[in-house]
Amino acid sequence: MNLLVIAGTVVGLLVFATVATFAVISMDLASYTATGSEALAPTGTQVGRSLVVYSPGLSGAARDAARKVAGELTARGYAVDLAGVRSAKTQEGAAYDVVVVGGPAYWGKLSASTGDYLKTLTGSARLGVYATTGTNQFQEVDFNSIAEQVASATGGQFQGRTTIKLILAGREAADYAELVSAVLQ
Repeated sequence: MNLLVIAGTVVGLLVFATVATFAVISMDLASYTATGSEALAPTGTQVGRSLVVYSPGLSGAARDAARKVAGELTARGYAVDLAGVRSAKTQEGAAYDVVVVGGPAYWGKLSASTGDYLKTLTGSARLGVYATTGTNQFQEVDFNSIAEQVASATGGQFQGRTTIKLILAGREAADYAELVSAVLQ
């Protein structure tokens, strides 16, 4: 009888943990921690201004990716404002030459805060969007889904000026450089 009670308790806890995890992901609760911003000076002569916006996700990989993308941009002469998706700095998107927005992708979907932020963008900046995946496998269906979400969220206003990149585990450094190179072309 005690074994049955223990097994029932373990199953109950597993179900609760699973439901809680899905709730945290679907409600994008981690994005509420992304309220800060920082200014990064370019290496050498400044050639432009860039805003890098991130939603951290559960693991923080998207925040780490934003820092690496910001580093790539400063190395290429851009003054960068690195901002969490809930930061006041994100409201200034139209004042930049380049805007890069990123967050986690769960099951081929951008985080809610990333999609919501993309809906607020206006202006003539070149746009880069990245999604951290937590895997080292490129999934064409995930990429296509994210591309559709970006087009829908921006209303197509950045058509021809948008670069989308999946950041794959184990390939991060190359993916950051490829994203920045493509956005700056």
